[in-house]
Amino acid sequence: MVQRPPVCWRDYDGPEWGGVEWSPWMDLDADTLATAPDAPGLYRVRHQNREGLSYIGESGDTQHRIRALARRVHDSEMPFRDPHTAAPCLWAIRDDDGPGFELSYTTPEYAADDQQRKGLEAALIASYRLEAGESPPANFGRIISGYQQSSYRSGGVRGGSLNNGENEPNAELGRSPEPWVNFETVTDPNWMASDWSEPYRLADRLDADPSDVGLYRIWYEGDAPPLAYIGESSNISRRLYKHESTYGGDALFSYSSRTDLDASHKRGEVECDLIGAHYIAHGCPPRTQFGYTNQIEIS
Repeated sequence: MVQRPPVCWRDYDGPEWGGVEWSPWMDLDADTLATAPDAPGLYRVRHQNREGLSYIGESGDTQHRIRALARRVHDSEMPFRDPHTAAPCLWAIRDDDGPGFELSYTTPEYAADDQQRKGLEAALIASYRLEAGESPPANFGRIISGYQQSSYRSGGVRGGSLNNGENEPNAELGRSPEPWVNFETVTDPNWMASDWSEPYRLADRLDADPSDVGLYRIWYEGDAPPLAYIGESSNISRRLYKHESTYGGDALFSYSSRTDLDASHKRGEVECDLIGAHYIAHGCPPRTQFGYTNQIEIS
């Protein structure tokens, strides 16, 4: 059954989006943002001349992160992709649409837990995608049409505007949001409208023979929700081989073959939809998401 998350997840530019208290919107200006707390938190960026949000992010030091972003977005040339992967795309939006960025932040107490903060970020992006029908343009390492993205600093390549009609692959449209079918039942064979395989033990992964491209989920019998992990890959078998040493042969997995996820940013978008739905349904991300493999012990 197609469902929607609770109402608080739908008002993506409102003061209580996601059930947390957001600051008022303010100019994306390093001096203006000096009043922001240096606490862990999340932030959202919008442009006055564009519909929707331009970026959703998180940080262990909100003030430092958003002030650094403000400075890079207003550089005279496109910044590198590090230390902020969204900066090149936001710079391109400013270059294309002029000044007009605004930012709002939130620093709930539980954001001090890295895993909870990153889980909330995934939930905010997933709920935004459901309402807006697309991702914020600066999430998932993308760039807007008509621009080449900078490399990482080590590559030394500054991006900028392209000739008319030219685009780079990262400007390709991403995936539309997943249908939120049975989003609370995380081991359902039709969870989030994907066609999931029957469960297999990781020790028996060779019997599954999944296609290369797609999604997978890992859990322990009698212990889900929460799931242990949600992943995406262009080579599912190889990823499962690596996971067996972490989760053990008795852990269960199922997979969903998705030939439509032919680019990294598309797989990232759908993976985020799944993690975000898991967070909204159960108040947490999968127990070992975001590198927390020390949490695989089962009570």
